[in-house]
Amino acid sequence: MKRLLRTTLAAGLLGLGLLSGTARAQSGLYDRVFDREDLNNDNKMSMTEFMGTQSGTTRWTDAAFRFNANDLDHDGFLSKLEFRGSRGGRDGGRPTKLETFLLADLDHDGFLDPDEYALTQPQTWKARQTLRNFALRDTNDDGLLSSREFGGFLIAS
Repeated sequence: MKRLLRTTLAAGLLGLGLLSGTARAQSGLYDRVFDREDLNNDNKMSMTEFMGTQSGTTRWTDAAFRFNANDLDHDGFLSKLEFRGSRGGRDGGRPTKLETFLLADLDHDGFLDPDEYALTQPQTWKARQTLRNFALRDTNDDGLLSSREFGGFLIAS
């Protein structure tokens, strides 16, 4: 909560031009990162472009959670101001196990296939490692992970 308040206050002060030189420099850095990753130069950052701002160890689901938390107008894009407010994509927290499962379940069928499961693993993991972990969790060998197999919880259908 403190971080959200600090981020909101900083964004407001930035807009008023009341931030220190250090904060302004940091804001300039975020703007340069935004401009570099805005591949189609539309002044909006898509989720795909946002992934370019994340480290290789970041899980897609963690990045998607932060992206959604900072997309204040819920338009599916981050504006430059929203990106600044996220401290360059670092603020927004991490999803719970349930939120991770729901973010990764792209087809909303209540199960994770191996491709969806890969979204819950660090980007730097090799396919072999991801598939090995998937197979260990897939206790009924049906090629899908239920919410129970993924994290020990049930999603009501």
